[in-house]
Amino acid sequence: MSAGTGRPEDGDESRAAQARAGEARAGEARAGESRAAQARAAQARTAGAVCQECGEPLNAGDRFCEACGRPSDLVVAGAGRRRPAGGAKQTCADCGATAVDADGYCGGCGLRQPSGRDRIELTVARDGTVTPRPAHDGSAAGISDRGLRRSRNEDALALACLALPQPVPASGGRLAARGSMPRDRTPTERLVCAVVCDGVASAPGSEEAAKIAADTGIATLVRRLTLGADPENATRAALTRSARAVAGLPGSDHNSPACTYVSLVVGPDTVTVGWVGDSRAYWLTNEASTTTSSGNGVGGPSTPSEPSTPSEPSTPSEPSTPSEPSTPGGPSTPRGVPNGSNPARPPALLTLDDSWAVQMVARGELTEDVAFADPRAPLLTGWLGADVASVEPHVTTFEPGGPGLVVACSDGLWNHLPEPDALAATALGETGGDDPLGAARRLVQAALDAGGHDNVTVALIPYPPTSGHRPPRPPTEPPREPLT
Repeated sequence: MSAGTGRPEDGDESRAAQARAGEARAGEARAGESRAAQARAAQARTAGAVCQECGEPLNAGDRFCEACGRPSDLVVAGAGRRRPAGGAKQTCADCGATAVDADGYCGGCGLRQPSGRDRIELTVARDGTVTPRPAHDGSAAGISDRGLRRSRNEDALALACLALPQPVPASGGRLAARGSMPRDRTPTERLVCAVVCDGVASAPGSEEAAKIAADTGIATLVRRLTLGADPENATRAALTRSARAVAGLPGSDHNSPACTYVSLVVGPDTVTVGWVGDSRAYWLTNEASTTTSSGNGVGGPSTPSEPSTPSEPSTPSEPSTPSEPSTPGGPSTPRGVPNGSNPARPPALLTLDDSWAVQMVARGELTEDVAFADPRAPLLTGWLGADVASVEPHVTTFEPGGPGLVVACSDGLWNHLPEPDALAATALGETGGDDPLGAARRLVQAALDAGGHDNVTVALIPYPPTSGHRPPRPPTEPPREPLT
């Protein structure tokens, strides 16, 4: 600066201007990076990308999961709206205009574009793979249908199957470590999992919420169970991570994407159910129900805990129960119950709805008839979303006692068939539980025939799940004739 003038010299003024310009450019670059990062995060959330290793949501462009450090190629892609490749604009399915916005609405005619999820059928094949191809002898199946009145399918469905090796006695009487069993005998514990989520129709972005919740839930279940977690802890972890993923979707504090959630883990001895909201789980057999149910979801979880039912087959003082099927002239074995097995417990509702009516009945403030006649009866008191104060996962474990079907479904099904006995009669039909895909189709069709007012989603898992035992090797030489 020149002495006594207070003005900078020409060289100083030029350098100051250059510095200011550099700072402006740096600020613009940082702002651009921030906008790009936000856009990538929003894109990833919309697509519902989650780490298949631990279930954490992934941002677009992430090379590794920040939670567990696994490479980001281990992802489960969500059912977010896919934009045409190469930056091409989406064309309206009705008027042909290319003015379709990011939310899927046409700016010309206003039609919300179809998502390609009007009807989804999934099957868990006998080898444990999940496929959209029909397999009537599969070990589980699920269907999600748009219904007859809705313009979109905002339900979501996910299935998985795990075959976990178990220790077996090795030579010398010791237990062999996992993975060290002989090739011709590989006993496994087969666990079949399902997640059904129902997007809340009154909330924006609920289709994405349901899909990311289902994908996150199934990925977390698979990861935790594979690491050896017990089904109840794995179920709680899956539900918690799903709630966190849905809460991270963009939306306002009071109108955010939201969905309900129900999951199943079906093992060789027990069935574990987790839920939030009014999506339900049922146990179905051809046994006649011994209790009268209202179908309102007010007494479901108490049914599995009745002490008398599970103890009857194993009571020493009643030896005739397992031998009855082989007794000449005795009572015949119920359909769906193999000879020699214990009779299954009767059909039952396994969940308790998070709804206003159920809450009023539980508090003793209203009778069941009065509560369910109130217009506020179906209002949710629990769901996944950013606008819920806290998520309280419900988890219960059920011992079936014999063969049957475990069902998870959205309210698009149970609103038409709330009673466990009615569901069992429709699902099992004359074939029992040997065809889960056929049973799922019968249930969905029954809901459509009754009006199909909502999206209809159902997952069915036969109990017990396929054992997973590898068949023995064929003999190297034909068997010899017995000596006479």
